[in-house]
Amino acid sequence: MKPFRVYLFRLVAVMGISFMLAGCTHNITIKSSEIPALQTGSPLKSISPKTFAFKEFRDIRWTDASLVGQLWASKIRLDQPAATVVATAIKKELERNGHTCLVDSPEVKANFVIEGIVFKYWFAIDKGFFSVKGTGNVAVKLTISAVSPNRGVLAKNYEGEYQLSRGGGLPIHIEEILNPALLAMIKEISTDPELIAFIEK
Repeated sequence: MKPFRVYLFRLVAVMGISFMLAGCTHNITIKSSEIPALQTGSPLKSISPKTFAFKEFRDIRWTDASLVGQLWASKIRLDQPAATVVATAIKKELERNGHTCLVDSPEVKANFVIEGIVFKYWFAIDKGFFSVKGTGNVAVKLTISAVSPNRGVLAKNYEGEYQLSRGGGLPIHIEEILNPALLAMIKEISTDPELIAFIEK
């Protein structure tokens, strides 16, 4: 019975501490500058260089544009709005493959205009007795409009998810699941045959 009582005491103590901390909400900020670029090859590189004009991306998740979730009493935020982080990641991927990205304006001469709506950028942490599982999810609706007449518009959703499990009571840092989820979405964009065909025709 003694081991059970010790376990019960520890469980009650942990719950008590958690309730005390619940009133002490604080922020944890993820640095967008530390998000790595995609390293894998892409069919975008085989397309002759294009110029993309980016309109400001919108975020329809909730009113807090930088919030990506909450862990116990801590609110987890990006250091920039999620829509900005997603747009920057897409620009980096296009530029990595030899294309030019500019801010859309009447003076800009571009082949395509890109608009984006971010509808997912979040994480979930599931804790078990002996392990922890983290899931990150990022999704955007892209609308790519060809500037030349009769070239049309491509509107499509892209989504990236990443899961990480860890045992032995070791923690999972939020960046370890959100950054790979973002890169998974970027890879989906960068290797989408429909998008590639639309851009190169």
